[in-house]
Amino acid sequence: MAQLRLDEVLLRPGTGALARILFLAPYAPEAPDYACRAFAGDGGYPAYYHRVFETLTKLGYPVRTASRADAPLQAAGATDLVFSLMNRMEMANPEVFVPALCEFLHLPHVGATPNIRALAEDKWLTKKVAEASGLPVAPGARYDTPAALAVPPPFAGPYFVKNRFGAASEGVSDASIQDDWAGAARVAADLMARGMAVLVERFAPGIDVTVPVLGGAEPLVLGLVHPRSDRAGAIVTEELKRDDPLGYALFDAGDAEAAFHADARALWGAAGPMDYLRLDYRFDAETGRRTFLEFNICCHIGRSGAICLAAGQWGLSQADVLGHVVEFSLARQRRRLQPRETEAIRCAQ
Repeated sequence: MAQLRLDEVLLRPGTGALARILFLAPYAPEAPDYACRAFAGDGGYPAYYHRVFETLTKLGYPVRTASRADAPLQAAGATDLVFSLMNRMEMANPEVFVPALCEFLHLPHVGATPNIRALAEDKWLTKKVAEASGLPVAPGARYDTPAALAVPPPFAGPYFVKNRFGAASEGVSDASIQDDWAGAARVAADLMARGMAVLVERFAPGIDVTVPVLGGAEPLVLGLVHPRSDRAGAIVTEELKRDDPLGYALFDAGDAEAAFHADARALWGAAGPMDYLRLDYRFDAETGRRTFLEFNICCHIGRSGAICLAAGQWGLSQADVLGHVVEFSLARQRRRLQPRETEAIRCAQ
């Protein structure tokens, strides 16, 4: 994709009254001073949320913040768009809650419709949709109970064992790669003991590669990025994803890059439109073989993350990316929600 193309299609905040945003995130900065909040855990999340809030504000958007997922219930009449980064909560499938609540309230929200958020949350269903759309996937099998582990999957190892749901590589560890079914079943049982449903795939050799995409009339592929890893099999574990000590690097797949772009268009045709996302892969540079793993909507959009790193090679800043995401999200939903809003007004009269 050429720089000219991005400059031509990138959306930017207007000069008139800008959308009122309700920014939701755990440990979001709060009024009156909107300072970065203290955090005892790992990952530096409050600083990340504070930078996103600050950037949205500097773009001119009036931004209110909240750390409760039910905050949209009090937002009617004062919010034009909900920007939620509430993707980890003490509930099953948390990424679906805020979009579904916003749909009920007829509030536009960044990301995608709740059914597509649910699809992205479920890595098993994602594999099925991707495979049907022509993307290359590894053989896989789902396991919901320890008793089911008595029957091995219908493919040979080595195996990769992971959480069927969840964000931030939750459940992925050095033990996720197993040569035989006995070891894979043991790891799967451990994940089940933590309350997780399990997805087992044939392990794909190579490295992790992610493809950041922005929404548009056509998906705007920003490039390819390699999440660095020093673990066996070059996998990205939950610990690496949380602490991110190695960071990301731009990746050149050579002649294979066109296939990643084609995949993005195919997935977009099945699941789009979406405001911003990543497609995650394993890629074997020796064979040129790519294996699609999952896609993530409303993924990390910080300055050091894959999306902003890929955008930076086109001269785009985090502010450019966030401005486009907000304006595309509003345009995407303005057409879809207008008839419902009109009907709601009619019924209330």
